Amino acid sequence: MKNVVRIIAIAVMLSMLIGSVALAAEFDLGGKTITVVAAVDKLEGLRKEGRVAEAEQLFNCKLESLVLPVDTIVESMVTRLISGDSEYDVWGIDNDNFFALVGRDALLPINSVLPAEYFDEARKYAEPAIRHFSAGGNIYVVSSFETLPNGATSWLAFNKDILAAEGLPDPYDLYEAGEWNWDNFRNLLVGATKDFDGDGTMDQYGIQGMSVWAHIVCSNGTNLFVPGPDGKLKYNWNSPEVLEAIAFGGQLVNIDRVNSPSGGFDQGTVAFAYQATWQLDGLKTSGMNYGLIPFPKGPSADGHTMYTGFCGGLGLPRNSADPVAIAAVMDYLFLPQDFEAYLNERNWTQINDYCPDRRSAAIFAEFLPEFNKTGQILNYSLTADEVWNAYVAARDGQKTPAEAMNEVAAQGQAYLDALLGQ
Repeated sequence: MKNVVRIIAIAVMLSMLIGSVALAAEFDLGGKTITVVAAVDKLEGLRKEGRVAEAEQLFNCKLESLVLPVDTIVESMVTRLISGDSEYDVWGIDNDNFFALVGRDALLPINSVLPAEYFDEARKYAEPAIRHFSAGGNIYVVSSFETLPNGATSWLAFNKDILAAEGLPDPYDLYEAGEWNWDNFRNLLVGATKDFDGDGTMDQYGIQGMSVWAHIVCSNGTNLFVPGPDGKLKYNWNSPEVLEAIAFGGQLVNIDRVNSPSGGFDQGTVAFAYQATWQLDGLKTSGMNYGLIPFPKGPSADGHTMYTGFCGGLGLPRNSADPVAIAAVMDYLFLPQDFEAYLNERNWTQINDYCPDRRSAAIFAEFLPEFNKTGQILNYSLTADEVWNAYVAARDGQKTPAEAMNEVAAQGQAYLDALLGQ
């Protein structure tokens, strides 16, 4: 009978009908307590909505949160694993802990207990999250598939008045003409950087907050570490795409000197600024005549993108006592019953909330559905100190990008292999 129940369980999740009382009743956890361990209370909002109480009744279980400090959460999770206390745990995973947990062999590969079809719907709309929480050919994320753009995604805002005053092209025109690329982006940044009074100090800059390794690298269609043929992550800092991005970024930062050292976008003295999603509400009320647009496309990129450096999800410990049933409970709580409708509504909410004009709205209406599927979550947290130092030397012109990044390739790969236990 137990095997029959598990077959029904998988069918329930694959059909996305887990909200049905009749089907959910097939999962009887016998009053067990599922503990959601994370740096924040993942159940707080669901508890207020009454969803947690519903799940407890439907699945005959108890649900509780265990909130732990970020700086000790990996050790605490591993301690729970070793002691056996984690058998009915669900773990909040993110950039700060995921790779460390994989390296400690503490997470259960979800694809070892659920079939490939379980991920089909999420792959259509949240492929970046699945890609990010995969290692060694295994997938470690379940139920909570974070979609892009998220709160940590950087958008590109620009001051329309500065560009108009300098007689510079409109980024919307460039985008719509298929010419929103690095070369034209650089022309705008250089054209907007001005010393008005001739005292040798720039009074107006082209951009603020530009991180070459993040904003420029991702706009060239690549990541810092990429899966090899065997599914294991490989050092990619010396790939042609990354080297090209470092060279271009070095040109902007050190030769053109278009990147403001002290902000100024909010004060109207900087033309462009990278703005995280959480910053856009403030921009809306700033009174600035601004535009919002995806990043310009690098020469090696297939399309436009935006930078995301953080993603969260849920994982299960390696000793999970009933992973299929626990995943079913989490699906009931976190997984949209209609992923397409959910994401379409979410995209339009962001467009209506953040796009300041019709042209920006039209651009993002076309861009966001593709970005949902193909956006990158930059895996910079896998970078060894020696690699960071080499990158700075390359960006600042002390060495060529190829020389600097090739010199530390072996160290970068060794650090990665040790971290992930590859």
